[in-house]
Amino acid sequence: MSLIVRNRERFERTDVPVPSAHRNLIGAIVAVAALAATAVVVYLAWNRASLESRLGDSSLSDAVTTLAQYDEAGPSGGYAVSEDDISVTLLLTAESLDETGGTLTAARILSVNATQGTAALVNVPADLALTVDETPTTLAELFSSQGCAACVLQLGLAAGVSFDSVVLATGDVIEEAAQLAGSGSDNLVRSASGFLSKIRTNMDAAGLLAFAERLAAVGTANLAVSDAALVAEVATNEDGAAAETGRQTLDKTQLNVAIGRFVAA
Repeated sequence: MSLIVRNRERFERTDVPVPSAHRNLIGAIVAVAALAATAVVVYLAWNRASLESRLGDSSLSDAVTTLAQYDEAGPSGGYAVSEDDISVTLLLTAESLDETGGTLTAARILSVNATQGTAALVNVPADLALTVDETPTTLAELFSSQGCAACVLQLGLAAGVSFDSVVLATGDVIEEAAQLAGSGSDNLVRSASGFLSKIRTNMDAAGLLAFAERLAAVGTANLAVSDAALVAEVATNEDGAAAETGRQTLDKTQLNVAIGRFVAA
């Protein structure tokens, strides 16, 4: 019996792989690497989609379209509407890009005159008086309660101006926007990811690059910066007489002069 056992052991195959701890470890490492690679791909795809969603914002596009249906302010005595190629952009700065509930920190109206090669930047106070649905409010309050899109329409009406584009940002991005000039729309998301993470706009990639080109052609150092001219708000009191409310609204004529839309007749 012992002889048979020895013979069997002598002829057992030696090419059969034997499970080892190293083999299991290598398999685990490969599995983890595959999961990590998948996670990276998913993250990059999600990040690209998130950045692309900052362009062509539908709510801002709708607000710009709605505002365009209203007549712009007409010039008063001594002024005429300029025939120059002027584009007007509303720049709003807030603590976040949330739809509502954010805090407005700055509002500016930027006009670029491609004909003259000039540009103007007008600061609008956040506590500017507005009246929405017969209810007194301010620009900052409207931004917090109804969001950026609501401000586009109401500020445009208060200014008597139609905005060609709107940019909501978490900081001053004028310099960064101008630096986009010369970029390609195909690789904009990749090349300007830092900039796009700070904004929401109604402009698509091509529109944003066209905006950058116009701004860069003038030069951000050459912006004519001013504060919006304000006038006392007047309303009818209980006696039916006109009286100041203690709030301030935009002087439409002087604002349109500041952005170059009105020129001396």
